[in-house]
Amino acid sequence: MERSAAGPELLVLAGRIHLLGGHPPVEAILLRGGEVAAAGTETEVRAAAAAGARTLRLADATLTPGLTDSHIHPTAWALARRRVDLASARTLDEGLARISEAAGAASGEWVQGVGWDAHRWGGFPTREALDRILPDRPALFESHDLHASWLNSEALRRSGITRETPDPAGGQIIRDPATGEPTGILLETARAIAHARVPEPQPEEVQEALAEAQRELHRLGISGVHSVEPTGLADFEALRQDDRLRLRVLQHLPLDHLDAALDVGLRSGWRSPEAAGVHGGGWIRVGGVKMFLDGALGSRTAWLREPYEGTEDYRGIQTLPAAEFREIVRRAAAGGIAATVHAIGDAAVELALEVLGAIAPPAALPHRIEHLQLCPPELWERAARSGVVASMQPVHLLSDIPAAERQWGHRRSRGAYAFAPLLRGGMTLAFGSDAPVETPDPRPGLFAATRRVTWEGEAWRDLPEGEGEWYPEHRLSAEQALRAYTEGAARAAGEEGRRGRLLPGYPADLAAWDRDPLACPPEELREMRCLLTMVGGEIVHRADEVEG
Repeated sequence: MERSAAGPELLVLAGRIHLLGGHPPVEAILLRGGEVAAAGTETEVRAAAAAGARTLRLADATLTPGLTDSHIHPTAWALARRRVDLASARTLDEGLARISEAAGAASGEWVQGVGWDAHRWGGFPTREALDRILPDRPALFESHDLHASWLNSEALRRSGITRETPDPAGGQIIRDPATGEPTGILLETARAIAHARVPEPQPEEVQEALAEAQRELHRLGISGVHSVEPTGLADFEALRQDDRLRLRVLQHLPLDHLDAALDVGLRSGWRSPEAAGVHGGGWIRVGGVKMFLDGALGSRTAWLREPYEGTEDYRGIQTLPAAEFREIVRRAAAGGIAATVHAIGDAAVELALEVLGAIAPPAALPHRIEHLQLCPPELWERAARSGVVASMQPVHLLSDIPAAERQWGHRRSRGAYAFAPLLRGGMTLAFGSDAPVETPDPRPGLFAATRRVTWEGEAWRDLPEGEGEWYPEHRLSAEQALRAYTEGAARAAGEEGRRGRLLPGYPADLAAWDRDPLACPPEELREMRCLLTMVGGEIVHRADEVEG
């Protein structure tokens, strides 16, 4: 990392600078003390600069506010980058070959990885498949949606899982219908049985992995994250104390920590100690309490109002009873903590809207629904009235459409990823990636939000209407999509009016791109490159061709 200037001020000139907030683009901004001090024409901004201010010329680049990933599992993604990656394995055999190759170099007794996809592989894999290549070492691999775990026999044995082990509330141990023996697949809360037996990585390993991951996020133009995983606060705080943290972090709280948080008076909106006037207002902020109402599309555990296609009465898994959910939200809000609610299926979304719309959030932070993947048209008006933030991940759309068509059906899928109707109704959209479920690269998300086709740009030829985009009336403009990664993310963090724009008084968190994301064809978003990223006025990423 490098300081933006040797002195206190830096004049940044670019082909176009999108300030957002309804303001037209400008050609220059002045940075002072980690914040934007002025914006306008080069002449206007030079007049506001002190003698000795340095100039950074970015020629034809386009500047935007730094992007925020509003739904990411930072520690899981950081560690997954060091483990067996199954995301690109197209078949079970490819996955097994990758595991076999990596197992010899894997440190520790347990072999771990992430990224397998039951839909791509033609069904859930089994413990026997893993046993063929790992007969003695325990192995655990997370599905790409993080809602299913795949274990071998040794891992099942060490976890104490047998045919007599009951399914936990809100979870399922998949069993062989003929023998009743566990197949090696654990869904939802059942995964915790095995996770409790896997040794935790050392704090030093986690912090170094996070530091590496932070550099990659900077390379992608990302200046902030909303962490939705149960761990991470202590590790981010360790990086902050070492002066290595250069991400704006909103850390949500796990449900099992709610009582402790209420007991000590921890509230949504709490900031790390250096918040006042340093680096544009501090690094760490406490979010809401994270809870789950259902599972996921990929694992067929999203909770639906009607049965899954091809089943008589299977509707997925409701992971939290309605009465308990309502009481948790009430207690949390009364204690100053907002609700951050995972809801994918339409039954889960309906319950979330009902409860969150009836219980006011604390002043510091709005309630939010994570994913909101299936919200049927009859719920759009309720969603608009609820005041709830829609924290969505458009990148999922690129791979989920075949699964949604297959499991939810085309008629029901009209409510899937309904970005435009929800935004028109008045909901705030905050976009993220769900990494390591998907890549944290925001370009696929921007592309998916504006062009509802495959990443390769191909039409969905198997849709009932023939070739074309998947419900194209739900797509956004490029500006609307960008605002969901900036202004929408700021509002979701309770920082509307303080972040997400490049206006005077806002933090100098910005990204420079090799083309204008608001003017280039959507297909060009796939090749767009981040040339430079600043956080709090510090250059944290600089492409080789950018001269200082």
